Amino acid sequence: MAKKLELHFTTGQGKTAKLTIDYPKEPVNKTTVKQVMDLVIAANIFGGDNQSFVSVKEARLVEHNVTDYEIV
Repeated sequence: MAKKLELHFTTGQGKTAKLTIDYPKEPVNKTTVKQVMDLVIAANIFGGDNQSFVSVKEARLVEHNVTDYEIV
């Protein structure tokens, strides 16, 4: 079961931007995630003009299951 941590931010245009982290360390520490998201916003390294990340929207752990079927 593959897991990803999705970090959702609000941009200066009011849209949602997402950063995805594969294979996050578990259990996910909510305080640490919030601190890291605040650092990403403060660094202002994504987007430009009104597309920069301006606030934390949400974080979520997503599990992805795949079932393969043999077709004969």
